[in-house]
Amino acid sequence: MSSLLSYYERVVLSSILTEGRINFSKLGRTLGRSRQLVFYWVRRMLEMGILGPPQVYVRPDVVGLYYAFFQGRDPGDEYVLAFRTLGGDHIFAVPFRTPTELQELSLRYGTPMFVPNLKPQRLTPLKLRVLKMYISNPQITSSDLMGELGLGQTAARRLLKWAKSVSIVTYSVDLPRSGLFAAALFAKAPIPGVTRYTFFRCYAKAMGFYGVVFPDVEKASQFIEEAKRLDPSVSAIPLVSYQLRPPPIEEMPY
Repeated sequence: MSSLLSYYERVVLSSILTEGRINFSKLGRTLGRSRQLVFYWVRRMLEMGILGPPQVYVRPDVVGLYYAFFQGRDPGDEYVLAFRTLGGDHIFAVPFRTPTELQELSLRYGTPMFVPNLKPQRLTPLKLRVLKMYISNPQITSSDLMGELGLGQTAARRLLKWAKSVSIVTYSVDLPRSGLFAAALFAKAPIPGVTRYTFFRCYAKAMGFYGVVFPDVEKASQFIEEAKRLDPSVSAIPLVSYQLRPPPIEEMPY
């Protein structure tokens, strides 16, 4: 395990990867530390290069796409999320629109693992434009939307709140240097309590698969042992890195 970060810093990092956002005050209360200290830890990890700069991501289903996970040696160049395992395989999500496209992906990559309860959305031109504006500038305000789009105050606030609710602001993390323990968990049935450890919450999981992250090996081992006790089919594969590449929103028409 890396000794570059303290346990508390690793807890903050794992929270960033599961929550998708940083809430300095909430983290401070959870850890019994001040908001200022959590802010200092995050800044330190950014300076060390363990934590990358913030980026806004939108799931494929938000912009009208289905997506499924596959496992194999070559993730190709179509994936929106890819985990690399310790053994060199990849577990990756690829978006698609039609059953025909899914069939072609299955021929290329093998049996898909489907995301449960996935319901692609149909965005209005206005919502799509607001989403693009928010992605290009996460600091945008409702006043900016009022000026750019000629909206009323109530509509602008509602649309900005919506854009934030369908996206995540997250960070790339150098997993080996961070000391976090990440794993791909496979199970025939849902694993109780796994959601709080899942990468990007409802983004990095599929039927029978979860991408999970823990602040250390000990906590991971305890959780996995308990999961196996409840369901002997549970298996875990260590992950060494991940890449998140959402669909190119900027290329979608209004």
